[in-house]
Amino acid sequence: MPNESYYGTAAATGELVFRFVAPEAQVQALQNGDLNVVEPQATVDTVQQIEAMGDQFTLEVGDTLTWEHLDFNFADGTTFAEDEGGLAAREAFAMCVPRQQIIDNLIAPINEEAVVMNARETFPFYDNYEDIVSASYDGRYDEVDIEGAAAKLEESGLSTPVDVRIGYSAPNQRRSDEVAAITSSCNEAGFNILDEGDPDFFSAGGPLETANYDVALFAWAGSGQKASGEPIYSTGGGQNFGNYSNEEVDAAWDTLSASSDEDVALEQVKIIEKLLWDDLYGIPVFAHPGVVAFDSSISNVIFNSTQTGIPWNAEQWVRAE
Repeated sequence: MPNESYYGTAAATGELVFRFVAPEAQVQALQNGDLNVVEPQATVDTVQQIEAMGDQFTLEVGDTLTWEHLDFNFADGTTFAEDEGGLAAREAFAMCVPRQQIIDNLIAPINEEAVVMNARETFPFYDNYEDIVSASYDGRYDEVDIEGAAAKLEESGLSTPVDVRIGYSAPNQRRSDEVAAITSSCNEAGFNILDEGDPDFFSAGGPLETANYDVALFAWAGSGQKASGEPIYSTGGGQNFGNYSNEEVDAAWDTLSASSDEDVALEQVKIIEKLLWDDLYGIPVFAHPGVVAFDSSISNVIFNSTQTGIPWNAEQWVRAE
């Protein structure tokens, strides 16, 4: 219920009810009238289902600040750690991951402007994206190279086929499809990809927290803050789940976080991005397209790319009388 003493713009509606519904059930719930506004996972099937529901529902699609990535586990004794396959094994995996195919099959049908993402601290639709990417990445993993991957895997000294456990939060159809595409490609290079999707992947004591994986497939939500990535990539960072460590990266974050100068931030991000590519911390894949659908009788539902998501202005939603 609205707070009558609130000093700002008064709420436009008297009651809001939030329901937590599995992503795969949201579209049907919208059609049934059980939900009025949904923000489901953006998949080709989801968009097609909403489009088929007719004019009584509104569909909006746009860019978000959430991005998909594959992160390596650097813990001693794991496949891609320095005491096992090391950089050569990581390079082999990066060479065989079919990022463009994943975009073409799973993302472009929703957002035709989608591209393979080649940065972590900026997005393809940001003005500084090309500047940062050109300074940090030479495009070597843009196209699948099975022969090159096989040669790198041999260089790593690992005995083939090399088991690679890809962990993610399941069920998730799009990520299952991503793993299937990676399996089809990377198994040709000498890997044996294991789909280890797990409902408890993000849980306390689960695979991500305990680093019980070889490659983690999940997404980060960007905030727009200059130093928000520091806990992910710095030594001992609270979100550095794969135990990555590079003193030069740490120093660059120290410089960036201690300055409010935009030019300093830009130059340090270029340094960080290049080092993360050189070490192959992980592999960015794509920026998530966002999908919002709602009962067309409701007005003032505004698509946005903030971390808050579609409810950011929910107090101003209005249903037609």
